[in-house]
Amino acid sequence: MMGSAVSTGSDSSSSKILSTTLNGKPLDASDIDNLDDAKKEIKLLRELAINTIVKPKNVIKPKRDAVMAKAAGKDYVKRIVPKSEEVKRLIYNAIKSNTLFRACSEEELVDLIDAFDSAEFSAESIVIQQGDEGEHFYVVESGKLDITVRMEEDTSNEIHVGVPYVPGSAFGELALMYDSTRAATIRAKEKCILWSIDRQAFRGITGQHKLKQSEKHLDFLRKVKIGDKILGEVLNASDIDAMALAAQKDTFCKGEVIVREGERGDIFYLIESGTVDVFNRDNGDIPINNLVSGQFFGERALLSEDVRMATCIASSEVQCLFLMRDDFVLMLGDLQDLLDGNACKEDNVLTKDNAVRNEVVEKYELKDLETKCTIGVGAFGRVNLVKTKKIKGEAKKLEKNATKSYALKILPKSTIVESGLQDHVLNEKNIMEELNHPFIITFHCAMQDDKNIYFLLEVLLGGELFKFLRAETQFTESWSRFYSASVILAFRQIHANKIAYRDLKPENLVMDSNGYLKLVDFGLAKKIPGGKTWTLCGTPDYLAPEVILNEGHDWAVDYWALGVLIYEMTAGVPPFYADDPMEVYEKILSGNVPIPAHFSRGLADLVKRLLKTHQSKRLGRTKGGTFAVMKHKWFSGFDWDALLNKEMDVPFRPKVASMLDASNFDKYPGDDDSFTKPCPEWTPDL
Repeated sequence: MMGSAVSTGSDSSSSKILSTTLNGKPLDASDIDNLDDAKKEIKLLRELAINTIVKPKNVIKPKRDAVMAKAAGKDYVKRIVPKSEEVKRLIYNAIKSNTLFRACSEEELVDLIDAFDSAEFSAESIVIQQGDEGEHFYVVESGKLDITVRMEEDTSNEIHVGVPYVPGSAFGELALMYDSTRAATIRAKEKCILWSIDRQAFRGITGQHKLKQSEKHLDFLRKVKIGDKILGEVLNASDIDAMALAAQKDTFCKGEVIVREGERGDIFYLIESGTVDVFNRDNGDIPINNLVSGQFFGERALLSEDVRMATCIASSEVQCLFLMRDDFVLMLGDLQDLLDGNACKEDNVLTKDNAVRNEVVEKYELKDLETKCTIGVGAFGRVNLVKTKKIKGEAKKLEKNATKSYALKILPKSTIVESGLQDHVLNEKNIMEELNHPFIITFHCAMQDDKNIYFLLEVLLGGELFKFLRAETQFTESWSRFYSASVILAFRQIHANKIAYRDLKPENLVMDSNGYLKLVDFGLAKKIPGGKTWTLCGTPDYLAPEVILNEGHDWAVDYWALGVLIYEMTAGVPPFYADDPMEVYEKILSGNVPIPAHFSRGLADLVKRLLKTHQSKRLGRTKGGTFAVMKHKWFSGFDWDALLNKEMDVPFRPKVASMLDASNFDKYPGDDDSFTKPCPEWTPDL
């Protein structure tokens, strides 16, 4: 019932860690001295291969923590560290093809390279220590470095893994995303010179570039004039945001024809940099116009298939922002309807039934509650199962000695203040108060004392969907349809309120005692009234491409995560699973979704539509919003009203003996609050 915002995983430098022994046996098989022993060993290896390669879904995976890294603010000031052209080329070649730098423009790469700083390391000195948290990415200028892994606490028990780093090598990229525990020790074998950049600089520079680019695109689109109407005056801000989301970039060389007179076209162009000459047949080789940065052409292509009235040729290298009519229609529908104010606003509309909470909001004070046990633990606190000592209000008269049970989320103030997460915690409270839905956990009230912030929540005693999925290894499509439909209905309200949830996964879906799902843990949720947000957060297996690349995101990330969830429920493993986090991210960015043979045609199509790399083409973020997902053929015939009214048969009904039965949760040691430090300096208005 409680997620956490800590990093997991390892650096790619040691994705495959080997030990010198396995269960006390040497890996070189020197202990085998006869044929019978050899046959037994081969039999064990074949069984291992069957279980881990042929049936990977049977491998039980531990719970996955969320990760979070704050976006560097607009006020981030870039450092320029002097370096030779030779070093700049070395760094450029080392980072250009790296996963995290691949989407950077040449301008971004120049600024990033300027920010790299140098450091010298003597022979045998340690650059990275296994187990430490890191925030630097390194490029080797000179020298050689070894990679070792300590298999036990004994520091003498280290083995060499991988290939030593030499000039031109790079390592530690995961630290540029979030706090990550180093999985290996990197030691200088000889005197080395390294160049490094830290996470704040990397995310600050890339974030500022992307933000500046986004604002420039929005400004472009607001000024576009089609006929006698200026888009910024007739379209609302949300529509302009959607147009910017659908826009893509292209580069044309000097002399290249961009559009040709007489051809049919469906692409609208805005010039970011460079110049474009415009010609027509009547004037021959003499241009009738010269377009520069900030101007546009082909705008009527957004209305209908346009017959080009002129030829446009790049008169220098030109960078263009372009928008295809099909993409525009996919995002917003018919432009003429938008211009005329006749567009149908069917997406993300709340119905009366969809906004009915199925539990009355109760408010209590801490003295009214009695703790029974802990049912969840996260990086910043815990969740306790509590019961009331008495019923307040009218219910007290009817049930004289009755009590109720709740979940009490406890967040230590000192930890919150030390981490600078005061606004983050208050944001979580405000979002939970705003939402009101049968498939979203009910928030009752917030309380505090000198040590902690407390959120009193509806208790869901059926347990996490993650635990049920782990026991079943995978669900049938009908089960996956039932559970994902509950999430979709919850998203319908969340996204209508311009909120991105940002941490969908089986661990954050908890069943009530009747087996219906509710979305819990809004610690990473954020209100996004317009435009994009830049904070990196989510669970590694579920991160959308735009989050990994720091391109800015909105609630489109939730539909990506929905695709991952449906896939994982039905296949038993997430679509981009790998032991090494950087390999996970490379798979996510590849755009290749491996579809299992047992997926139906409808399910395969839905997953592919949700896992679109380009967020403007992702089902759910396109026109129709959540309603478009509900109308997909995989949900054909599904009774949404019956689910909303909780009148459907559930796939699994958990055993819950009483309102204090915590048997569906893992057991945790009792909470000793005596170690929690008072924090009198922070007393927020709750």
